[in-house]
Amino acid sequence: MDIIIVISQMLELFLILTLGYISAKGKIVSPKFGTQLSNFILSITLPCMMIASVATMPDDTNKNDVLLMFVIAILFYVVMPVVAYGITRILLVKKEERNLYMYMTIWSNVGFMGFPVIASIFGEGAIFYATIFNLIFNISNFTLGIMLMSSEGKKALSLKKLLSPGMIASIVAVIMFVANLRLPEILNATLKTVGSTTTTLAMIVIGIALSNIPIKSVFTEIRLYPYVIIKQILLPLFAWEILKNIITNPYLLGIVIVIIAMPVGTSSVLFANRYENNVSLATKGVFITTLASVLTIPIISYLLL
Repeated sequence: MDIIIVISQMLELFLILTLGYISAKGKIVSPKFGTQLSNFILSITLPCMMIASVATMPDDTNKNDVLLMFVIAILFYVVMPVVAYGITRILLVKKEERNLYMYMTIWSNVGFMGFPVIASIFGEGAIFYATIFNLIFNISNFTLGIMLMSSEGKKALSLKKLLSPGMIASIVAVIMFVANLRLPEILNATLKTVGSTTTTLAMIVIGIALSNIPIKSVFTEIRLYPYVIIKQILLPLFAWEILKNIITNPYLLGIVIVIIAMPVGTSSVLFANRYENNVSLATKGVFITTLASVLTIPIISYLLL
């Protein structure tokens, strides 16, 4: 893998993010616009991208690799709560912030930033594998994730939250692949065109969201510095040491490692808002880890891929 290409792709995404930040700071758009655009991406463009990804899969795609991705994703979200709890203890996180740190560690930015980065580095065909990961992400996020973020625990769960457009699109994409179904060309072209806007729009939304954070307060959250090193460098390195003996396909291994190296997901801010958790800390976590990812993802790519 050409490290220059990875750096260029990350810089391009960051510049798009910066445009979102500037547009919000310059009052060109309002925070409400960011929320509406976020809902549009989650409900329309991202599901289109997931379903269209089936058409970009090579004809010789190994179904064993697809099954392996399912297994890896399930194991990841089974093991990560234990790892996340260990990280909170290492960092001496205060008890009242422990669940939020665990959430930020387990559910990274697979959709908004992960999909665009993976598509940029590995090509559009890689989105299907990320879709599989995203399916398990959604199941765990709308169950254990809600339990962690809400003081109500299990009482906060609902079937409606679980059956989001992203979840439904993930299931449809997997069914289409397994059954070898193909959409009419005009419909698939439409889905691909709409889905292709996800990359740009998602980075703009992140930029708008980050514009609400007082910059000075972000950089005084000292615990986030060692957290970035652990989450975005040490954790992917540790995962690579284990998974390289399990995943023999370097293409598949690269996708998984990049997913693991993603920054804190914007869903942490959305969930913190919804369930009255520490919104300020969640927003700082998104800002610092997203900013750091411009360097950490190329570093991980250079060292491992």
